[in-house]
Amino acid sequence: MPSIRSIAVSLLAGLLHAAALLVVALELGYAVGPAEYSLLGAAWRYGGLVVLAAVPVWLAVRHRLVTPLVALVLTTGYVLGMELTPPGPTFRDVAELEGLAEPTGYIVVENGLYIVRYMVNASVWTVGFLFAGLVEHAIRSRWDRLPTVPDVPSWLSVPASSRDAAAIATGGGLLHAAAMTWFAVRLGVSVSGGFAWAIYAFGAMGMFVLAAVPLYLLVRRELLAPMTLLTAFVFLDARAEFTASVEDPHALYFGAWFFYLGILLIAAGIEYGIYRVDAARRVRSLLKPN
Repeated sequence: MPSIRSIAVSLLAGLLHAAALLVVALELGYAVGPAEYSLLGAAWRYGGLVVLAAVPVWLAVRHRLVTPLVALVLTTGYVLGMELTPPGPTFRDVAELEGLAEPTGYIVVENGLYIVRYMVNASVWTVGFLFAGLVEHAIRSRWDRLPTVPDVPSWLSVPASSRDAAAIATGGGLLHAAAMTWFAVRLGVSVSGGFAWAIYAFGAMGMFVLAAVPLYLLVRRELLAPMTLLTAFVFLDARAEFTASVEDPHALYFGAWFFYLGILLIAAGIEYGIYRVDAARRVRSLLKPN
């Protein structure tokens, strides 16, 4: 499909996606109308819902990448399903969740606000969809039995040159860092003792490294496991925001990123070892006399 047409189709799908979710949210009584936000706030939220769907649709119609579109359908279906089926929204004091004797006055919502949370965290979900598309592209480049991805820029080939791989890793790392740092700021991630600026600087650096390393290993060394795991971490982190809880999973992801990095590096080492063993076995079979 020509580029302009694919963009138009994607934007139309994004607009329909945003409109459908907003209609349902308004019917449920959520305060998501334009009057509830500033001009910038409305543009961020409504535009986020448009981009959230437009990106996977564009990847599907332009490059035949199906994983991001499937992830979008499943996630949006989950959000609508939770909103439209009982039980309805339940408001609970934090004291009930923590087992405290006296109410705290802090209220959380269970079984509701899925659309609102989906809308405000659209940037995080979009990063996950992009990473899923890149993983699918790498998988289809590696195995000949799968169809190759059409119209892929030369700099995004897998395996890529060291220069292109470094550029992709840097761009993806910055994108991941921006989305996840904003996510942390919005949730008010903090620790006792102050030094908020140091916490966010440390976390932002970690978010960059956490994405840049597996991205480089994917496009340069064709190691699939680290990037696949990172994509799963992003989706699980965003999904956790749907559930009312006194715990904050993103605080662990943002503050203890080195733990997740260790998991990714272990997965990379295991996958690399498997490939080396398989390559050695093939060499031995070729050298074996008939």
